Amino acid sequence: MRHLAGIGAGILACMAASVTVATDHKSRPAPRAIVELFTSQGCSSCVKADEYFADLAKRDDIVALSLHVDYWDYLGWRDTLGDPANSERQRSYASVQRGSPRVYTPQIVINGRSEFVGSDRAAIDSAIAQSALPVPVTMRHGDGTVEIEVAARPIRTTWPATIRLALLTTEAEVTIGRGENAGATIEYYNVVRAMRPIGMWDGEAVKITLPEHELMVDGVDACAILVQEDLPKGPGAIIGAAWLGNW
Repeated sequence: MRHLAGIGAGILACMAASVTVATDHKSRPAPRAIVELFTSQGCSSCVKADEYFADLAKRDDIVALSLHVDYWDYLGWRDTLGDPANSERQRSYASVQRGSPRVYTPQIVINGRSEFVGSDRAAIDSAIAQSALPVPVTMRHGDGTVEIEVAARPIRTTWPATIRLALLTTEAEVTIGRGENAGATIEYYNVVRAMRPIGMWDGEAVKITLPEHELMVDGVDACAILVQEDLPKGPGAIIGAAWLGNW
């Protein structure tokens, strides 16, 4: 069953509980797509999507991000990885793509453009196969730093874009005590713990250097960069991305 809700805005929360961290992830080649899964521990319909997402998270040709929302907490279980900022990001997508703030779980958004029911493997696999990110982005470890480069675009860009940094926990095992999934222990992958803007891009090459210690927050073992167009009414297409792990 697809759940629907319209919820007010929230604030960014960086950390949550019940996390087991993995540390064997490495830098990846240039991805073809950003896949964002909006999910909730309190949503029984999300379990199949979470299982499918576990397969997506292992692929090197995409950057897969799991964003836990908080609007199902009232059903009896407060999502330990939930963040009102994720709910607000999903509502922003809904307003741009469908002209409505109504949202549902599980939902997958590919490259900020196309939405799918999060368990629809055939449709999502097909969309990923046809995806491309036109702007090259690189991210690498420096001497106590993380260096990010966004290349110049060969053609004129229509919209300015925001460069966003996502801090991730690549594996989190959660035992759910109440609600629709009571008694289940579920593995979650590439959980977004915080996402923040770190710069702007207008078509010219950009280089950003961050102190590595600012990214090495407890429970975080990877990060991703998203270059996303800013439309007049909200987030637009993601046109570039990169991944870095192995702290």
